[in-house]
Formats: sequence, structure tokens, C-alpha cells
Amino acid sequence: MRLLIDLAIIVLLLCGIRLFRRPLEARKGNLTAATALALAFLLVLYRHDIIDPAIVIIALLVGSAIGWATAMRVNMIQIPAMIAFQHGMGGIAAFLVSFEELVQAQGVAELVGPISGAVSLIIGAFTFGGSMIASAKLAARINQRPTVFGHHSLILSVLALAGVILAIAALQAGATQRVGLLVVLIALSITVGVLFSIRIGGADMPVLISFLNATAGLAAAFCGIIIQNRLLIACGATVAASGSILTHVMCKAMNRGLINIFVGTKASSPSGVPQPQAHRPDEPQPVAEENPKATLTSASKHPSPLSSAAEALRGAASVVIVPGYGMALAQAQFDTVRLAGLLERQGRRVRFAIHPVAGRMPGHMNVLLAEADVDYGKLMEMDDVNPQMKDTDVVLVVGACDVVNPAAIEQEGTPISGMPILAAHEAHRVIVCNLDEKPGYSGVQNPLYTMERTTMILGDAKKSLEALVNLVGDAEATGPSDQERPDPLLNAAQALRGAASVVIVPGYGMALAQAQFDTVRLAGLLERQGRRVLFAIHPVAGRMPGHMNVLLAEADVDYDKLMEMDDVNPQMKDTDVVLVIGACDVVNPAAIEQEGTPISGMPILAAHEAHRVIVCNLDERPGYSGLRNPLYTMEPRNA
Repeated sequence: MRLLIDLAIIVLLLCGIRLFRRPLEARKGNLTAATALALAFLLVLYRHDIIDPAIVIIALLVGSAIGWATAMRVNMIQIPAMIAFQHGMGGIAAFLVSFEELVQAQGVAELVGPISGAVSLIIGAFTFGGSMIASAKLAARINQRPTVFGHHSLILSVLALAGVILAIAALQAGATQRVGLLVVLIALSITVGVLFSIRIGGADMPVLISFLNATAGLAAAFCGIIIQNRLLIACGATVAASGSILTHVMCKAMNRGLINIFVGTKASSPSGVPQPQAHRPDEPQPVAEENPKATLTSASKHPSPLSSAAEALRGAASVVIVPGYGMALAQAQFDTVRLAGLLERQGRRVRFAIHPVAGRMPGHMNVLLAEADVDYGKLMEMDDVNPQMKDTDVVLVVGACDVVNPAAIEQEGTPISGMPILAAHEAHRVIVCNLDEKPGYSGVQNPLYTMERTTMILGDAKKSLEALVNLVGDAEATGPSDQERPDPLLNAAQALRGAASVVIVPGYGMALAQAQFDTVRLAGLLERQGRRVLFAIHPVAGRMPGHMNVLLAEADVDYDKLMEMDDVNPQMKDTDVVLVIGACDVVNPAAIEQEGTPISGMPILAAHEAHRVIVCNLDERPGYSGLRNPLYTMEPRNA
């Protein structure tokens, strides 16, 4: 029965962890995992005789009060430092329990118990020392750059060997001597943790944090062995495994080995490159422009960076935003999301490109943007967004440097050489909202800043974004009146001019209007302008099998450009513009969204998934099914 109860709590914990995979369910997962841990805590108290329950209750209340007060005071910018601090608390809990068990030496298996206790004590103390340094660096309490002493690796190796010898001696010593040896071993292990972490710079903090997460779990698992507690072993092993996987992911994102990162050789800046400095949130920072609106009416031949950036954003069809640690420092996530929302309301397609090691902890940018209520579907990982960069009109970099530094792939022998980056330099235009032009933690100058198509807006990112919101928003508010607004034809032309890919959907209306030659003429014009044009053919479009194929063949369309429904539908979500000509039911989303209609369940061409849709039909009446088409009223993507 005891085993079944333990397994049930372990399964509940794993179910909670599983919910972390989806941001919308992460809060529920957090509560589920916390419930599992609370049940485990109560179960431990129930199964063991408590000599003085009052002490346990007081300790629980005091600890909870301190934790609550700390959590309430910590803002999102301080989360990485708090995470590192919590790893340290896990380490200290593990080595204190192991210390007590080794001193008492009661109820412990003959070999496995003492060895596990010693391992838990060493790893727990190491985690505590390393986490305190990581937390201090992340909180800017100490220098965030690597601190490397002479013969650093040799000193660490000697201390580690001394720790092993001390552990062996402590296990063989008598009760009185053992206490002193264990105290020295704790101090030695903490020193190793401090020396290990102090030579790791701020840029490598995501790797260090995930690694300390793994060591804290490992210390807990070994602690569970010495106290013979299955729940602690399982929970600790789960944390150790997840931390190890996360460490591997972080290393892969940087294209560097774990040993290479932890060796911590001090990076020297190239000649003439100033050493980067960490900017604290409370330091005075330059302001972008005091009166950004004035730039719109300036008679200068050289517009300010803000007005140039606003103009680029207003003319863009697609925008990718790259957040970085500077966004966190400036606490500009809300302004970033506000600008993104404004651009979307104006008809632009906006996504966020997330580099795995952007920030100071794994998932740092995701957490900040989630705080600002960004739709998770708009957050794209590096491998998914990079192939789309060359077709992106504007990339907006907010407080990022090394993760968009082309030197990583263009230069050899630098601290970031070979590290995968977000390919912002491939976009048509780049806007950089950074505090200054200094290099990132790598110390490598970023050639992206000096590219001809890059606009640099220097100063506090929050103020820069506020100014951009004002400029882009003013253009929207002071736009043409209803009588002066462009008609649908002009809107459609603008969408086609800004498109990189176009899919044309012909229907029976094209046949009635005998518009196949004009359709093909437009397709040819778009292709000569560099667009990729395809024709999507629904099997029942028209009034006979192959009706559309025959009409388009009459207009000399290349047969390779005619795509069947099953082939073209997976590409619709990545298509800039779908042009529907005289079709209705074959592109009617009601077929998959409504039940009990004449076309319910009928496969359709997924035109509604494209970024923009242009419909050239005689009127808005339903097709032969008699079912209204919601595609005609979709906003804001359809024209």
C-alpha cells in the first residue's frame, strides 16, 4: 500500500511537469506539481514520529512567510537571480540532511547509504556555492564577466581531489572526528562551487542555471537514498534528468560543448573593441528622442532614425521582433507587445523570434513575453523562423546583440564562432533598439549595426519603443478620411506588391467571366516581379472534372504550377496572399467549422489560413450550397 501511494504522488508530479509543455496549461501544471510535493511532505510527516511538532510547524510558517515575501518583491527582471538562489536553497537542504544522517549513522545501509550521503553532501554544498555566485552575477551584485585566476583549472582539480579524500576519511572516522571532517568537506565543496561558477560569464548563464538545476536534483536524489525515501529519490532524479536535458539543449543552441563553456577561459576583445559592460536597470541611460513627433515634420534631408524606423514599419507586410536581455533590463516587454499589437491592427503579420540562450535563464524571453500576454503561437524558435527571414520585410531587434551577430557565422576564432544565430541580417530591413553600439558579452563587434539597411535607435529601449508606438500610431490616427481611404482594388494591389508568395484559386466565376487569360496575365506579371505564384485546383471547382485545368491550359499556364488540394493546403499558412477568382464553396471554412450544412465535411482549399486573402467575385452571395462564406468577412487578413 505504501508503494502505491508513493507511485500515485510521483505520477501526479509527472503529470504536473507534463503540463509545462504548453504555456496556457503551465499555471495548472505548477499547481499540480506543487500539490504533489505538498502531499509528499505531509506523507513524510505522517510516516515518521515527530519529537516536537511545534518546531516543524514554526519552521514551516517562517519558511513560507519568507518565501512569500521574497516572491512578492521580485519582479520579472529579477526572476533569473531568484531561480539561481532557489537552486542554492535546494543544495543547502540536501547537504544539511545528509550531514545529520552521516553524523547519526543510524538506519543506513552498510555501504550504499553512507556513500550516497557523502555524494549528496558534496553535490549539495557545491550547488549552494555555485548558485550563490550565479545569483549574485544575475542580480549585478558582482562583476558579471568571467573571473579567472591563475591556474584556475588546476586549483579546482586539486580541491576536488581533496574533497574525495576527505569524504573517504570522514566515512571511516569515528563519530567525533567525522563531524569535523564533514564540516571541512562542506566548506571545501562550497569553495569549489564558488570557483567553478565565478569564471562563467553572464552570456553563459542559461547553461549554468540549467546545470545547477540538474545538480540540485542529483543532490536530492542521493539524499533520498540515505534517508531511504522513494519520493525524494524520484523527485530528485526527475529534476536532475530535466536539468541535464535542458543543459544539453542550451549547449546545442550555442554550438559549444559543456566542457568548453565551463573551462571559462577569459575572452579578450579584438583590437579596438571596448569591453562590454553590464547595464543595471537603475543606471541613468540615454533617451532616444524627447519629441519624436517633431521628426515627422522635419525638413531635414536626413530623417532621424526614429522616423526612418516608423516609415519602414508602416510600409512592411511582415515583421519579426527579436527580444533580448536588453528588453528585460529596460522592462520594455509591455511596450514591445503594444507595438506588435498596433502593427497587427494595421494589417501586418507580426511574430517573435526567440533564441534559446537569449536572456539569463532558459526560456527567459518566453516568460517576459508571457507576462505581457503574447499569444504563444506567435513565438517562433530559431530553427523555424530562420528560413523565413529572407522574406521578412522588417526585423525589429529589442536589446539583443550576440544572438543576432553575423560574426558568429562569418568570423573564425571569436568566442561566438559557430554559434547558431537568428538570421536578422537576411531581412529586407533591420531596426535595432539597443542602449548603445557596444558588443555583447562575447566582446565581438556586431556588423549588423553598420549594414546599410539597418536603422539604429540608441537609448533606453522602453523609451525608443514608446516613441515608435507614437509615430506609427499617429500615422494610423491621422490617416485619410473614409472618403479618401484606398478602395479595395488599391488595398489588393498593395498586398500583392508586398507579397513574396501568391496562390491563385480559380472557380466557376472565372469561367463565367472568361477571365482565365487576365488571371494568367496577372500571374505572369507577379512572377516577373520576383513573386512565387501557384494555382490551387479544387477537384470539384467548375462544372466538370478538370474544368479549371482546361481553362488555364487554354491560357498557356505551365502545368507544374497547378497544384492539387492535398499538395497546396499544407503551404497555405506560409502563403502571403491567396487570390480567389470566382470561387465560393471550395474555399468556404464553414465546411469544416459547421455541422449539418450541405457542404459539412467537404475538404476545401485552406485559403483562410493564408496571411492575406483577396476575393474577386461577382458579389458576396453564397455559392450553390446556399451557405454564406465567413472567409468574406474575416479580419484583418482579408481584403
